[in-house]
Amino acid sequence: MVKKDARGQDMNKKEKLQGSVAEIFSTKVNGKLPARILISAPAGRGKTTAVAKMAYDWVHRERGSALEHLPLLFVVKFRNTSQLTSIGEAIKSHLLSDVHDLTPEGLESFIRENQEICHIILDGLDEYAGISSSNRSLESNMVSVIRWEEFPECRVLVTTRPHLENFFNQDDLSRVYTKMWIEGFSQESSREYTDKFFASTSSPDRGRGLKVYLDDQPLINELVKTPLFCLMVCHLWSEELLNTKTTTQTELLDSVNDFLMHHANARATSKGKQITDENLGEIIRKLGKVALAGLLDDSKKLVFTPHDFRRVPYILDRACELGILSKMTVTPTRLPRSHKTTSITIEFYHKLAQEHSAGKYLAAKAKSRKRQWPWQISKLDSVLLKINANIGDYEHLLRFAAGTDNSLCIRIMEALLSNSNLDESERYRILLDCSSETKGTEGNVSSLVQRCVNAESIVLKSPTVYTVVGMQNLPKQLKRQVMTIKFEGSTLTTDVTSGLWSCLESFSMLRTLTISDSSLSFHPSTHELPSVEKLSAKRLTSQSYEGLLSSLPGLVHIDITIDDAEKDIPQITTGLRRAGGQQLTHIELTAPLSLPSEKNSVSRETMRGLGLLIREQTKKLQQLKLYWVKCTDEEDLVYLIECCRRVKTMSYVR
Repeated sequence: MVKKDARGQDMNKKEKLQGSVAEIFSTKVNGKLPARILISAPAGRGKTTAVAKMAYDWVHRERGSALEHLPLLFVVKFRNTSQLTSIGEAIKSHLLSDVHDLTPEGLESFIRENQEICHIILDGLDEYAGISSSNRSLESNMVSVIRWEEFPECRVLVTTRPHLENFFNQDDLSRVYTKMWIEGFSQESSREYTDKFFASTSSPDRGRGLKVYLDDQPLINELVKTPLFCLMVCHLWSEELLNTKTTTQTELLDSVNDFLMHHANARATSKGKQITDENLGEIIRKLGKVALAGLLDDSKKLVFTPHDFRRVPYILDRACELGILSKMTVTPTRLPRSHKTTSITIEFYHKLAQEHSAGKYLAAKAKSRKRQWPWQISKLDSVLLKINANIGDYEHLLRFAAGTDNSLCIRIMEALLSNSNLDESERYRILLDCSSETKGTEGNVSSLVQRCVNAESIVLKSPTVYTVVGMQNLPKQLKRQVMTIKFEGSTLTTDVTSGLWSCLESFSMLRTLTISDSSLSFHPSTHELPSVEKLSAKRLTSQSYEGLLSSLPGLVHIDITIDDAEKDIPQITTGLRRAGGQQLTHIELTAPLSLPSEKNSVSRETMRGLGLLIREQTKKLQQLKLYWVKCTDEEDLVYLIECCRRVKTMSYVR
């Protein structure tokens, strides 16, 4: 969970929540229960499972659960709504369809009058078309609930994939929402699971080989943070359907499909029902056509009906036999006053499987396209045009398409270069993410990356493990040209930071790091970046500074805008002491004028710690600037001045 300061602003400081997901609604922030909660996590990390567990605990009044005493809880899945579905319609159709004398309007009126006892969970915001609409007149009141305009006293929890986190930084939403993450399996947990899996097999030693492989393959290692894919990877490895040549997620999901085919064939009662490699390719492509239509639909469809497969019913049957799709029959006759007929719902086993098959279909269409008339447009161009305004919602689709065909990767990169809706920082990241799925960056792929990454700087917003791999794949001559790296609005986990720093070691001309509005976590063994001479940092979390500064032993100039002088300066001092500080010539620390007095004041221990560092280690320091940082005692300032006898210029403004 992200901690907040006394004004309700995010501190970019995370705190691990104790207990189970049932404790989420009872977690207090600064002594109060938050009106709005955001839970963010990549696909498959357990957002929907967490929601299901909360609903189960509430329905069954699980003893000891924090949900036991909630008077009312309404759970809505965005995947079952359309852009114009109101909150009343969603709750009525999902939960109360058998109550015929209750209208959506009446339900909303009840919630409005009883907000203090009503709790709402909105699951899967990234699956909701209404959130990306630029036309407020077409928004349902579900968006108003999310924006804290409707039901402001009602407690609401929203789950989403990370790419929509920025939506909650608008206006007052960053103050209203308490942000939480589900991090999935830690490396320790996934390795422990691997040991247990192989301990029960005839080849327990094979688990060691898998762990070595995962350590070497960051993209596959990222997938095993999802328990389902951890299980799949163990099965693939045990049956020798996965080897060290598999380096991308596109290839891994190809291997999963092969695995499912072998098992379906083993269950087949006759040879006539056997699925060949050629059959499998056709099934995935035709399945991908339906999958892509669902992703591009205004409702971002993840739940299908037999009607969606009306042109390829045999593909539906085959995909269900394979286990790529699951089919569920819903019988509303269980509800006493319902007159609906039985309905069938169809889903992919995971959203990534839907995105993977859609990417394979898109790649196949692009590869087989025949010469077109001048007024015709290719399927790829048509898709890119449709998703142009919200391309970030389709990053996995683009990665899987790019990972299937290098020439398609080039065309996707060209579209990214010309997309005016993207910030430069997003453009860099998505481009690098796509290139991570290619089997190499030689030739044209390299030239496209080089067109986007200019000779001087790379700007990145919220880099991921895919970004790290994309950067590792950059051509050597390009790495030697980059002099500045900028990180904006990023929360970098230990894994991502370690990967980035390891990669940036090869950027021999890198001289400047600029970081803003970010939180960085460092492992004790994180690589150093000795070539970096200047650091400019604004609004970082306090705990970021020690690891960051200690990894930059060649620093000459630092310019840091702090958020909390008493918390930040000791971390900065410790980091510089660990790094040595021998080359430092300029130190500039600024506390913004907007900070309250308690945030720009420092204790005697803090000021004297800084002075001692300057006297003992920064022999080359020429300039020290402290702006709006206040000492609690004038003697501490005198001590600092005494420590700066060798410093040519000292500026102290308060």
